[in-house]
Amino acid sequence: MATKVNLGDKVRISFDYGLDGNGKQIVKRKSFSIISGATDDQVYTAANNFASLCEKSLIEIEKIENYELQA
Repeated sequence: MATKVNLGDKVRISFDYGLDGNGKQIVKRKSFSIISGATDDQVYTAANNFASLCEKSLIEIEKIENYELQA
């Protein structure tokens, strides 16, 4: 049976950088490692606080969980 080993989690914050010449939205992202044991609420609050310091509009906050599957 396979088991999963946590490789560390990240939070990815997406920002709106306006439109390109073809009218498509430009999205830029910034990723940060998450301290082990941080709750989803803590991750969201920290990411939202970081985004509030940025000039561009926040689009989305994603939590990325990385695992390795081992036999």
